[in-house]
Amino acid sequence: MKKIILPALTVLICALIIAVVPTEAEAAIYDDTVRLHIIANSDGEEDQRLKLLLRDAVLERYGQSLCAAKSKEDAEARLGNLLSDIEEYCEKTVRGLGYSYPVKATLTEEYYETRKYEEFTLPAGEYTSLRLVIGSGAGKNWWCVMYPPLCLGASVADDGIMNYSDGEKRLIRGGEYKVKFKLLELISQF
Repeated sequence: MKKIILPALTVLICALIIAVVPTEAEAAIYDDTVRLHIIANSDGEEDQRLKLLLRDAVLERYGQSLCAAKSKEDAEARLGNLLSDIEEYCEKTVRGLGYSYPVKATLTEEYYETRKYEEFTLPAGEYTSLRLVIGSGAGKNWWCVMYPPLCLGASVADDGIMNYSDGEKRLIRGGEYKVKFKLLELISQF
């Protein structure tokens, strides 16, 4: 019995380590990406609509600045310098739409599960995020990739993907890592 348990346990531990440790391309994607994460005040229809209107306003106002960023570090620096302006602009936008909710803007690290977009998939993991919380932040969220600028429209998004390395492009456009992503998500839930 011991002859079977020890090898089986060794294989299981190796599989778990492989599932948890990101590949070089995954780690590079985390290091090259800034996501936008907006959390609505509630799941009510009006609050969800407000979340999307705020998204559009933020992308319109700050998106071009991020298109000009030369790297993730440059994008983070731009966002960091603009953080109080972004928060003020968001609150002004929310008030202009008839709501009195505060908006909290932070630049933070957040865990995201694997996310499949129309043309690409991002692996589960820790990403830098511009996080905007509207009011109590008890509603459904919305997210995209702000740098490279993948949530600014199709033509800009195609250009944004060009900012990733060949290995990163294969990973996000491929799908050969889906099993690993799912294992990583399941393990991370424990």
